[in-house]
Amino acid sequence: MSTSKEIAKGRQENEAINRQSIVVADPFLTSWVDRIGSQLAQRRLRRDINYTFTVIDDQSINAFAIKGGFVHVNAGLLNFVSSDDELAATLGHEMGHVELHHVTKADNTNTVIGILESIVSLISIPTAILGGIAGELASQKYSRIDELQADKYGLSLMSASGYDPQAAVSVMRKLNAMDAGPGGRADKAFLDHPVPRDRVAHLLGYQPLDRPSAAALMGRGEHDASEGRYSYAQAALLSASSAGHAPPPASEVRFLNYALRESGPLASPHSRSFAPAIGASDPRRRIASSALIAAERQRVKAQQTLKSAAPAGETELSDLEHRLSSSQAIAAEAQTAAGSVVRSGGSGQDSPRDLAATLNRNLNDIANLTDDVFASAPGIVDAERQVLSDMLTPLADDVALTPKYTALLAYYPSMTANIDSATAGLIDAVAKGRAALADVATALNGLDAGVSLELNHPAAQSGSSETRHGDRMRAAMIRFASDVGAAQILARAASSQMYSSQAVTLSAQLSMLDLYSSPERFAAYGDAIAYRFPGVQPLSYAHAAEIGMPPGELGCAAWVAFESRRPLLEVATAMRRTGQTCATAPDHYGFSAESMEIAEGLLFEDYDETPSLPQQ
Repeated sequence: MSTSKEIAKGRQENEAINRQSIVVADPFLTSWVDRIGSQLAQRRLRRDINYTFTVIDDQSINAFAIKGGFVHVNAGLLNFVSSDDELAATLGHEMGHVELHHVTKADNTNTVIGILESIVSLISIPTAILGGIAGELASQKYSRIDELQADKYGLSLMSASGYDPQAAVSVMRKLNAMDAGPGGRADKAFLDHPVPRDRVAHLLGYQPLDRPSAAALMGRGEHDASEGRYSYAQAALLSASSAGHAPPPASEVRFLNYALRESGPLASPHSRSFAPAIGASDPRRRIASSALIAAERQRVKAQQTLKSAAPAGETELSDLEHRLSSSQAIAAEAQTAAGSVVRSGGSGQDSPRDLAATLNRNLNDIANLTDDVFASAPGIVDAERQVLSDMLTPLADDVALTPKYTALLAYYPSMTANIDSATAGLIDAVAKGRAALADVATALNGLDAGVSLELNHPAAQSGSSETRHGDRMRAAMIRFASDVGAAQILARAASSQMYSSQAVTLSAQLSMLDLYSSPERFAAYGDAIAYRFPGVQPLSYAHAAEIGMPPGELGCAAWVAFESRRPLLEVATAMRRTGQTCATAPDHYGFSAESMEIAEGLLFEDYDETPSLPQQ
């Protein structure tokens, strides 16, 4: 296939996929994917194509590439990876399929027909409705050899681009630890690729992975430090030194120590160490303890509520999917839409084909959103309980608080209140998700009843009433589509609440790291913020202390500053003045809660993750 033909066909296929998908336009998520993808593309072999990256609002962990360099990334994958390196590993693999011409093979697995059928599978509208796709496209998978070749090419590409090739192994091991059963979030990733442990075995022994040079380790450490992954940077620099490279400069070692330690002999000295201690009988301590104990009890009740509500929601979703797939009215609409393609091959506003495609997209979106809420909410409450326990533990000891907890105690009331609000939001999110499904089920009842009467009415059989019969059928389907649209809005509200609640937990975990313990440690946090949100100017230590915003909330404020293109100092001051938090910021500013949760998660993972694989 010539390059010009490949690009033309790829553009056509890309447009078809985007029509059938919910394309994400969020500034943070799209810029993150574009930044990593562009960095990889600078080292690509094929200079005859340019890459285009698109984020799809789908919570399954997957990405795919098609002809012409069009790469699609699911939001579920962005939630799954924990660093730029892991995202680079995934994008590099998909780019490998393009670079190695796998996408243009006749037996290509990730063909557009297969992709589109997986996207629109909820109500099983025939492939003919999609239209405009070349008939030779097949649905079998890439060969095992193709997949392993793409793995190795992606590993080489990410290494040459300055990313840590160990991430290619870590992301596969994380996938391998997940349940790949039907309906699991990793299901598509497992269906589209060989078993992860086999891919790991294939990569082990690759020189840049297992036997990096001292210079490569030094470069890796510098990259990790710039990204804010200070534990990884420290490990890489130490490995580089032991591998024969000159020891890192003392200033670099000191910076990493300050970044990683809030107290102790290697931490930055700070006058806070001499602040008055808070004893066991201090009223502030007793009040905080009582509030945390009450909050923990509320978490137990919330877990009991979600233990029944979330599985009930999953059952209701499964029942609805079954009803949609067997609906007489939906089947009739699919047949009408397929016929319109066969007759005219075209589409137009309110045409049968376009109406069917819209229904597919919106119903799949509702299923995707509600399933994500039901699956995630119980686990978020577990994380909340762990945070509350971490906050309460130092208060339970009958000794004076350390300087760290003496400083953090000032944030306890707001953090506890935010977690309480987040838990209530999770319960409401599950209720909203179930209500959205109920609304679709009610609308489907009305549609099926009305269409059944219409189809069995004697007048429907007479030629004289054929036009009016068709008009009534069309009107009923349009009403149903409108009801589905309203339910979709409710499902999106549920999803937003769930992700806002998850961001609150991440914010509290970040705050508990005591990132304000010294100007030097805070400066390292500022560097991590500046990397994660390009163009956002970090706050000075003095400004942060003056505003009095917990470190985790500052992370959410930095995300708002990036999304809104406003100075962080202005945003943080306004949020503090108006009482905006991670829980309320997305709705207040009109941005994606999932984007904020992913951004906050990346900031936290930078500190929380430590190298588990050897660096040499």
